[in-house]
Amino acid sequence: MLTAQPIQRLTKRAQFLFVRAGFRASRGGVLVEARRREADGPIGLGFTASEKVGGAVERNRAKRRLREAARRLLPEHGLPGVDYVLVARQQTPSAPWPALLDDLGNALIRLRADLEGAKRAKAPAKSTESD
Repeated sequence: MLTAQPIQRLTKRAQFLFVRAGFRASRGGVLVEARRREADGPIGLGFTASEKVGGAVERNRAKRRLREAARRLLPEHGLPGVDYVLVARQQTPSAPWPALLDDLGNALIRLRADLEGAKRAKAPAKSTESD
């Protein structure tokens, strides 16, 4: 059984800009950006939808759908100490629900691989030389 990771909302512009410099994965109805903040800690989560998505009603609907999708998928696919920003696309408000869940799940799996690979790359290499 999975233990639920605490989730902390990103609310400040500086937090969104910090995440923007990290990894990203785009899948049909959603773009997900992720960046490791610390080794262990709560998952950071933010949402954004530009005017390209539509008017205020469409943007709010897109963000509500992304919030629910993240609530379902982040406990399973999210990494502790990582901030995620979910960016709505034009298809987000009207995409079939299973397709949106699939897009977000695939993007989170991809980002997990990227983040874990970057973490391993930073680890110091063990020397095989003996003196």
